[in-house]
Amino acid sequence: MAFRLMYYFELAYKVRVYVKKYQHLYDTIYVTTPNIFIPWAAFFQKRDKDVKRILEVRDLWPDSVRDVEKMNINLFYPVLKFMEKMLYKQSDKIVINNEGFRNYIKKMTKNKSVLFLPNAFTESEVEFEQAPDDFRVIYTGNIGFAQSYEKLQEMAHKLEENKINFKIIGYGMNAHLFQSYIEYKDFKYVTFEEEKTREECLIEIRNSNIQLSILKDSEIFLNVLPGKVIDGIASGVPVVTNLGGYTSDLINSYDVGYAKEKATAEDLTEAIKRIKEDKMLESNMRNNSRNLLDSHFLWENNIEKLENFLIKEEFK
Repeated sequence: MAFRLMYYFELAYKVRVYVKKYQHLYDTIYVTTPNIFIPWAAFFQKRDKDVKRILEVRDLWPDSVRDVEKMNINLFYPVLKFMEKMLYKQSDKIVINNEGFRNYIKKMTKNKSVLFLPNAFTESEVEFEQAPDDFRVIYTGNIGFAQSYEKLQEMAHKLEENKINFKIIGYGMNAHLFQSYIEYKDFKYVTFEEEKTREECLIEIRNSNIQLSILKDSEIFLNVLPGKVIDGIASGVPVVTNLGGYTSDLINSYDVGYAKEKATAEDLTEAIKRIKEDKMLESNMRNNSRNLLDSHFLWENNIEKLENFLIKEEFK
């Protein structure tokens, strides 16, 4: 953690120096979070009044850090919240990748233009496969602080009991611990593979029946829109998750899977079994995912929204 902080401070210092020296050459400074040190470095300094500042919010910081066990920031929390509020106020416009962030930010700063721009796939990345006959569930991505390690263990046991193939392709702080646990239990239907490239993971997802997404039962985490949810939708694969808020509304209203806030392992397993036993239900969800991709998560469509947002009259 100490070395990570040193890296953040070093990077922030270099960004600060660069922005201060060269900001007059640009029309807009576009900064994304996290890491939170970069927008602080770019925005908390004397600004060229002709340069606009766009903040892209991809995580609610510092709340997301405080909600992670082992990251006790209570002593500094009031100061960090103040800095967060000032960061929103320093921005000319704000881009969010989760519609659930909008009301939160509006409470911090009123009358600020906010654009919802979710993570998206390019047309060249989009590809669909037929649902495999050998039904399987897949979990890809980080197994770290935010992910519910205990619930992932429960899901492994539930799916093993129901003889449902479950593949985990993981990385992160708890990945090797989870791998050891799977090997120790000698599961027959649950397998673990180490980190793969994004392209390799997408191939695995397309050849699965269910994409599983699990986060901790926290108000902050349960209202995010994880990349693995979008990966599932963009691959035409039903998503099953314990997320609430915008993600839950999106999945359930477009019927592209199952989402229930703070769903138990039993809830998630029952949802998976329903999809497994109803081929027509799975087929409809897969078709709905393709339609949702076109309307929400295709980059060639979304980039036009961003361009319009950046070059409105007041930005010229």
